[in-house]
Amino acid sequence: MDFNFKIKAGILLLFLVISTFGYRLEAQSWSIHINANETYPLSNELLGQYPMLWYSSSEGRGVLVGGFGLGVSYQTALNEKFRIKYQVNGQRFRFYDEPTVFNDYNGQALGGIIGINTNLNLSGFALPYLEILPDKNISLGAGLGLRGVFYSKTDYGTAVVNGITTTLKLNNKSLAPLVLILPVEVSWAPGRFSVATRGEFSVTKTSRLSAKNDRSFVVFVELGYRFMEKK
Repeated sequence: MDFNFKIKAGILLLFLVISTFGYRLEAQSWSIHINANETYPLSNELLGQYPMLWYSSSEGRGVLVGGFGLGVSYQTALNEKFRIKYQVNGQRFRFYDEPTVFNDYNGQALGGIIGINTNLNLSGFALPYLEILPDKNISLGAGLGLRGVFYSKTDYGTAVVNGITTTLKLNNKSLAPLVLILPVEVSWAPGRFSVATRGEFSVTKTSRLSAKNDRSFVVFVELGYRFMEKK
């Protein structure tokens, strides 16, 4: 099964979910969200997790900030326990990229360097929800969505080449431009504010690298605020 077929199948399934559940109902709401996220590369031992928030004085980078993002969602109730949410997010991901050996102008190796990949992406998904603990306002949902990367750079730090400090920050074209994702979310929404933990597993490959089963699992911690509601 090739990549294009998987993407087309994912788009079709997403359309069917929206068509099945996305009709207009009386109970509707709009919310905004902020999130912190952590990317876990899977099936590629050359990629690694980047800390969401860590301090590394030995590298001279100070406070290292990982992933974060913003989003907006529309939610509508199907019945007393079942509802569906449509959400769009813009966010930054970070992970440790494949190590690379750089050479100077004379062909002398500068050594193997592990890069930090930073990419900006947009994602959207449809997420049917079930209130598993109505008395405690706790819900569980699973759905389908797409994520597209529109900016990606890998930072290998700096190196001294012929006495000149050179920045090794390069455009990265190895990431797949569009990925089919499977989001699973647990949320707690006692009032206008909500707190959610979501995992997004990539169904299709996340890169064009040699690893055939290259995937990723992204964990989100998200704070939401419902700013509009119609009953």
